[in-house]
Amino acid sequence: MKRMLFAGILCVSVSLLYLGVHSQNYGDDLRLSALADTNFIIRFAPYPPKELNTNATPRQLVQFAWEEFLALNWKSSYLQNQKRDSPDLTWNYQQDQSPYPALAVWETYAHRTELRPYNDKMLPFDAPPHYSFGTPLTAYPGSNASFDLFQNLDENSEIGSCEVFAHVQTYDTLYKVLYQAKTNRDEYEYLLKNYNTKAALLTATTNTFNNIKQYKAYYKGATSSCNCPQTAGVVCLPCGGAPRSKGRDTYTGAMEVTAWRELTAKDDPAKFFTRKVIYYRTDASGKIYYDNKIYALIGLHIIHKTQNYPAFIFATWEHVDVESDNMGYVKLNDPVNKNRLFADFKRLHPIAAITDASSNYVHQKLKKYNPNSIWQNYRLVGVQSVPTNNTNAYSFFLANYVIESDSTLANFTEAASENLLMHFRILCTKEI
Repeated sequence: MKRMLFAGILCVSVSLLYLGVHSQNYGDDLRLSALADTNFIIRFAPYPPKELNTNATPRQLVQFAWEEFLALNWKSSYLQNQKRDSPDLTWNYQQDQSPYPALAVWETYAHRTELRPYNDKMLPFDAPPHYSFGTPLTAYPGSNASFDLFQNLDENSEIGSCEVFAHVQTYDTLYKVLYQAKTNRDEYEYLLKNYNTKAALLTATTNTFNNIKQYKAYYKGATSSCNCPQTAGVVCLPCGGAPRSKGRDTYTGAMEVTAWRELTAKDDPAKFFTRKVIYYRTDASGKIYYDNKIYALIGLHIIHKTQNYPAFIFATWEHVDVESDNMGYVKLNDPVNKNRLFADFKRLHPIAAITDASSNYVHQKLKKYNPNSIWQNYRLVGVQSVPTNNTNAYSFFLANYVIESDSTLANFTEAASENLLMHFRILCTKEI
């Protein structure tokens, strides 16, 4: 099923909650001391940070990103209490010597079809996984497939720009990369409370789009996209650190997109985070069914809206072997190169040294805590925080090798505001 990924204005938020710290559960080294060649301070904690200081340095950005990543991959409490977006506070990275927990926090976030169901009936956030598409779907004949798994890979291209494949020299286009987008409790419950029908959301997103075009702001006179008054009638997603309407707690806010692929005989399954997933296939007549297979995680975005960074902090990770896995892509909107397979494509912009150093630092800590940790095989690619036209800025070009693969996406920058606005309008109104 070809679907368009969420992008970073109305993005599905992996709204990263950092509600409190119970240090007795995190191991004996929360504020990690620096290695000889680094000065990183990265906490292995169950809740991500809510906010980052303004004018953050590249070092502070990568520290913030890794704290998000480590918290999102904390063990979920869902199997014990049926709470989504909730860490198991009895777990930590040192105690569990398995490669990864049975269920991670980010896996329990709401799929985009739960956020915007075709049947126009949003359910409570903690409801079990449920998916509503325009076309009624059944299991592939003879498969006995499940439709209530947390991983639902319903997107088969990079926002319609290209399709990506693995080990293309051996298998050509047999092994396609698939994607999904998920949202956290903060954003889901914001939309459930304020714009829980297609009509209401369309009105609000249209208002937001028009205001940005006319006023360069979410509403006339606005100085921020955080804490917008409800009377403005715009989509104003919760910001990290912003106070909730009731109580003393504060919000967070963000998004997450993952890229997955089926493993081949050339791959070592022990090097990947794998899950049984929902994917989609057709029969000889072209009818679409859902089915299940084991797929491997190869890329992940975390996009986090905070008060200091209301344009979102964008961080991305990929499997360390993606550039050696003989990947290829086919452009979808290029009539000159129609059906051409671009094999073993090059990364257009290198990963910064400070970013690689942060990955090495975390990998060494993981090896110390749990030599079996699968996250030693995933690296940070970069972090963006403030839209800029300064091409010398840290991570000015930020592209995940398997999520922004072709030159159109690999050269995309946060300065391209018109494109972001257009994505915003399309994604907010698109039927699923």
